[in-house]
Amino acid sequence: MKTLLSTRKLKSAVVFISLLAAFLLALLLVGHIVATVTYRGLAVVASNFPRIFFDIPAVPGVREVGGVGPHLLGTALLVTIAFSIGVPISLLAAIFTAESLKPWERKLGKMTRLMTHMLIEFPTIVVGLSVYGIMSALTPYMKTLIPGFKPFSLLSGAVALFLVSVPYMYAQIEDGLKSIPQHVREAVYSLGAGRLLTSYILLKYLKSTVYAALSIGLARMVSETAALFFTAFGSDVYPLFDIQMLFRPIGSLTLAVYYFGLTGYENWVDLSWAASFILFVLSLVLFIASRLLLRGR
Repeated sequence: MKTLLSTRKLKSAVVFISLLAAFLLALLLVGHIVATVTYRGLAVVASNFPRIFFDIPAVPGVREVGGVGPHLLGTALLVTIAFSIGVPISLLAAIFTAESLKPWERKLGKMTRLMTHMLIEFPTIVVGLSVYGIMSALTPYMKTLIPGFKPFSLLSGAVALFLVSVPYMYAQIEDGLKSIPQHVREAVYSLGAGRLLTSYILLKYLKSTVYAALSIGLARMVSETAALFFTAFGSDVYPLFDIQMLFRPIGSLTLAVYYFGLTGYENWVDLSWAASFILFVLSLVLFIASRLLLRGR
């Protein structure tokens, strides 16, 4: 008996030490990334403040760094358009699949749920390539209506971000609706409320879940890179605010980090570190804001 207890204690100690070592290793790696980005990026931002937020990138190979103003604005435009399209579609799709009543609605809801969860597993670069392929196929036809239509554009980038983020928002909201006790749903219907009003009441019941879903979707949009390679494409100049703005390439912070970091020019590499730090701070602010909203609920 004592031998058995000793063996169990030994196994428990080994498992505990292994888990602790894995946790510390993961924490060390994350801490190293955060520390490196903060140290390298903050130095560039501080030495070029506030021009770093408004200027365009400097000429490669000179001492000046310039700024990431066009990429900040491009990120804001891409995320605003994609978020404006994605939120209502995610909400309506989640309501439809979670509150299906008729047999054909349930079948369609199952197919929608299956396709959405499959889309979550897709590599985002495949999503970007698919959007580029569709836009390229539509270009000859769309040019007759919109002369400046191009597959590399703000519109293509926004569509790619929309496709990347919607499955996450949809899945969170649908799971939340399904978790509501059935007696709550029946109580609302018993008062004579229709499906639309019932869904609205249930969403208010799930404010925390909705906020979390929207926060996840927004974070995916802000931090996405691969889906923008063949869609937004990137640009180092400020976009012109005219009718054709949707159909021209546009920059983003994630693309700036990638493209500037690959160059051999020291000032552009420094600019990549600055963009990385700004992106890190932006993501951190979004995370803290979402946690505060959830805490208030």
